[in-house]
Parts: sequence; structure tokens; C-alpha cells
Amino acid sequence: MTTLFPVGHYLGVRSEEGRPVHTVRIGWRQHRLSEDAFATWVLAHGLPANGRAAWTRAELVDQAEQVEISTPADHLQALTSDGLVAAVDDAEAFARHHRMGVFFVGLGNTPEELGQFAIGLPGLGPAATLDPDSYELWQWGSIAPSLWHSCELRASVTSRDDQSVSPQDAVTEILADLRILISHGCAYLDVVDPEGVRG
Repeated sequence: MTTLFPVGHYLGVRSEEGRPVHTVRIGWRQHRLSEDAFATWVLAHGLPANGRAAWTRAELVDQAEQVEISTPADHLQALTSDGLVAAVDDAEAFARHHRMGVFFVGLGNTPEELGQFAIGLPGLGPAATLDPDSYELWQWGSIAPSLWHSCELRASVTSRDDQSVSPQDAVTEILADLRILISHGCAYLDVVDPEGVRG
């Protein structure tokens, strides 16, 4: 099943010729998006209620139509062509060509929920409460050169004397954890080679 991930770091809204445009950076390049294109890009993040499940084109278009975005399928096609949305069929190739950045700070856990870890902003409360695997990816994924390096690390940590885990085994778990982070606005994706998108 093809799952969607948004790519890019949102830089905010600007006014150009009297109309608002939203700026999303990938590598060295800044993309300018109309309101409807930006709303479609935001919907590519998925919904927190979906948890780790794949986020599909049909689900995105359905959500877009519910909030009355005009021609969401056309916007999605343009965003995909520009690299602002990745339609992931090959998880390993996706992981090798993308890296992760993070937002917020760690807020820790509580005696009542020792196995759950909050991240957010001090004084404003948590943006998300994560399980240990998602929290580990949030903690360390942003210093890895690519998502694939995170897969290799998880495989090496998970492997035991009686069981060897490969990065290919770990990539599905990493992308599921990434889905949690992306849908809660705790992480963003960029490309591994920014020179390839300079323009």
C-alpha cells in the first residue's frame, strides 16, 4: 500500500502581490504554495487518530473535500511532482533519500506513565506523548544522516544472539514511528542531498 509523507520545513506565510503564499523549504530551495496547495500539503501529514497506519491518497482527498479544498487531487499531483509529498512504495529507497528534523523539546515522563514520553514546549504542555520507540526516533533520528541510518541502528540494537534483525526488517517500524511524529507535528522530512534540489 502506498503511503504519503510530506517533505519540507514550513517557514511561514508571506504576502506576494497582495496575496498570502506559504513557504516550504526542501534542501536549499523554497517553494511558494497557494492556500489550497498548502492545506493539501498539511493534510499529507495525516491525522494523529490514525496512529501508525499508512496515510493514502484516497484518505487525503477525502479529508480535503470535507474541508472544501478545491481540486485536491490536482494539488496532490503537483506537490508530488515538486517533491513536497512523497508517495512511498519502496520504503528502503525512501529511507535512503530522506532525513528527519525535529521540533519541540523533551518533557519527560511521569510516575503514572513511565513508559510514555512527552515532548512539547515547557509551560505549554505536550504536543505529543510517545511510546519508547517513537521517542527514541525523535531523540536520535535528527542526527542520523538519513532515515536509513536510523533503520540500521535500530536493527543493530534489536538483534540478539538468537535473532538477527536487518535494516530492511526495521524500516517498516521506523516509518510507522515516523508517521506518529509527522502527524503530531513533532518532526519534518528533508532530502539527504540538498544539492539535488538547489534552485
